[in-house]
Amino acid sequence: MLSDKARVQGEGQDLLARISATMEKADWGGMLELARRLSRVGRTFIGGAGRSGLVARSFAMRLMQTGLEVYVPGETITRGAQKGDLLVAISCTGQTGTTYYLAQRARELGAEVVVLTTEPDSPLAKSADQIILIPVTAENIVRRAAVFEHSTGLCLDAVFNVLSKQLKLDVDDFRRRHANLE
Repeated sequence: MLSDKARVQGEGQDLLARISATMEKADWGGMLELARRLSRVGRTFIGGAGRSGLVARSFAMRLMQTGLEVYVPGETITRGAQKGDLLVAISCTGQTGTTYYLAQRARELGAEVVVLTTEPDSPLAKSADQIILIPVTAENIVRRAAVFEHSTGLCLDAVFNVLSKQLKLDVDDFRRRHANLE
């Protein structure tokens, strides 16, 4: 019989293997196109609900550190979207009501919509100008969502790294934009 520590370690190793397999199959061309879009658009809005919303907030923070104008819908300091802006919507299933609404509203306002999801035929994906597939498979939705969120966060960190090089962000620029009231 396995000890509690061995069971936890086994679960961690299983998640890591699933994340690695997902990263190998991720849409890296789509990620590169996202990096290019981010440097061309007006304002960027990043949205998602639940844990996907936490991934969205993390990516929004990273984009702010590049000097881009970025907002999280629902925050009190979020400006209005308009033509020429971009919404990046994150949802594992592509069926989250709040995220779907954000995409529909962004389209009505003339903004482009990029969706990161596991479900290319979902309602959210169908509203996108660009779909970035994060190909997670798991029999259990809880495990599937966890692998999606971790993989998406890593993919978006890669987008940040590429974007930082495109924008020629240096360490001093990064430090000036990094939070310092903590």
